[in-house]
Amino acid sequence: MVGERNDSTLSTIASNKLPSRYVVVITGAGKGLGYEIAISYAKAGASGIAISSRTQSDLDNLRKKLIEINPKVDVQAQICDTTSDSDVEKLADAVKSHFKRVDTVIANAGIISKYKEDGTLPVGIDDPDFDRVISINLLGSRRVAKHFIPQLAATTDGPQNFVVITSLASHSGDSFYCPIAYNISKLATNRLAEHIHNDHGKEGILAFAVHPGAVLTPQTAKHSTGKGDKWEQALTDDPGLAGGFLTWLTKEKREWLSGRYISVTWDVEELEQQKDDIVAKDKLKMRMVV
Repeated sequence: MVGERNDSTLSTIASNKLPSRYVVVITGAGKGLGYEIAISYAKAGASGIAISSRTQSDLDNLRKKLIEINPKVDVQAQICDTTSDSDVEKLADAVKSHFKRVDTVIANAGIISKYKEDGTLPVGIDDPDFDRVISINLLGSRRVAKHFIPQLAATTDGPQNFVVITSLASHSGDSFYCPIAYNISKLATNRLAEHIHNDHGKEGILAFAVHPGAVLTPQTAKHSTGKGDKWEQALTDDPGLAGGFLTWLTKEKREWLSGRYISVTWDVEELEQQKDDIVAKDKLKMRMVV
């Protein structure tokens, strides 16, 4: 539907500047996509960035990097395991106490299922791994929504964005690239974004399910079996693409995209040109065609 992004479009998005008062919360920011997303918000001039991870050393390194990029940014770093409701509640309370506002929340914390290429999927899954993937990817995102939506609703002079990181794998009906638990967890997060849009839109909340591209990260690298394998051939997107796209998406209210699945690989100019058609036909949502 929408063309793939080229380098010039990526450069345009990366130059986005945020409002002078702008606070973003990013979970799972210690490594990989979350790290790169935080970098993009620092470059875009966010006044406050709250980052969370399960590893203190990762948070310390990222905090240092963000301040190097933007010496004026106020960085709050906190340990948080999104499988723990009390951890997420403590994170939300700390953000509220420190910043007094939240403009955008990005529920990025997530994991990929253990990959087994033995032909026994989905019956031959690792049950504890399946449960853990669902707990982090889906239930973790719901916990973040539960504790941060009230703060977004209260920030009436901001864009009030809730972003959940999904995946192209949410459209997959087999385990060729990603095992079943991951695919199902991301399919459900698409619907989570739509629910938040419908249930909390009256409070001004916008919700987006965003595919961050196919990127080589510390997690995805573990699934590569060697040079030239299917993972190496698929993981070709720029690590900075997601952050650049998200600063464009969330710097202002884009009601027409709320409740929908969006990919950072889409050309934003073409996406905007299709705005009327997307809204009129209610596109970019999960539906059964009969």
